[in-house]
Amino acid sequence: MPSSSSLVIRVPALLFSVAVVGALIGFTWEGAVYGNRTVSEEWSPPPSLDDAPAAKGSRTPEEDAALKRALVHFPAYPRASRAELLAVDYLGPDVPIAVAWFSTQDTPEQVLSHYEKVLLDKGLPVLGERHGVNGGWVGYWSPASEEMRLISVLAQGGETLGFVSAGQVGPLLKRASSVPPWMPLPPELSEPVTLSFNMEGASHHVVAGKLPEGTPTEVGARYRELLTQKGWEVGAVEPVDVGGIAFEVIRGTTLGRATVRPRLPEPGVEVQLSLLQRGATP
Repeated sequence: MPSSSSLVIRVPALLFSVAVVGALIGFTWEGAVYGNRTVSEEWSPPPSLDDAPAAKGSRTPEEDAALKRALVHFPAYPRASRAELLAVDYLGPDVPIAVAWFSTQDTPEQVLSHYEKVLLDKGLPVLGERHGVNGGWVGYWSPASEEMRLISVLAQGGETLGFVSAGQVGPLLKRASSVPPWMPLPPELSEPVTLSFNMEGASHHVVAGKLPEGTPTEVGARYRELLTQKGWEVGAVEPVDVGGIAFEVIRGTTLGRATVRPRLPEPGVEVQLSLLQRGATP
């Protein structure tokens, strides 16, 4: 089982993946669940706040409290739209979490660098990861509250979307290493970390682990063969980031995406599988 410190480092990357690979949590979930779009289709954000029609009603007190919970640890980005609530407590009742979103014309790197400086100026130990030039996250872990506080960003449609989240992931660390038995993974995968949560009509699973040896191309080829043997359809290989590969997977009413990335500067690769599951286990 992975150590607690290892999980603290790797859970933020999975939270980022939940937001990005899983159709950015709430906005396109219905389309993904009911088959109105493919996994590879680009997510379209809601209209900009300037173009949106006037709200029919104000936020509820509960929504206001959730928005404050998401935003309280980070100052507003100076060149961004007003932050709005995105999702609340989607990882289960034992993992309180709130997520807000904003948009900006600045690049992902500008946003991440800004918040890195904010955290460093506060004397906080910064965690972070870049996913090429199009996304990544920075944040920090609060041991006292077992809360992970993140800024995740994604380049999309000519702008950068930012996701501000605060979640008490202590209970999540205790169940993060439990991988559903039906989920096909390379047998040599070590330290798998899993996030699963339920939405209306479907479940979302994200699991990641590492292999100490091999290249993304080599590991990807073996993984694709394993998936095919277990009855999964696999899509064409696409390049991602620097030296990584990705491909879509589907079996019955479960569809998703597998990604294999180098672990630079360490040897080996990291494998990640994100699945949207409708109905029964495939």
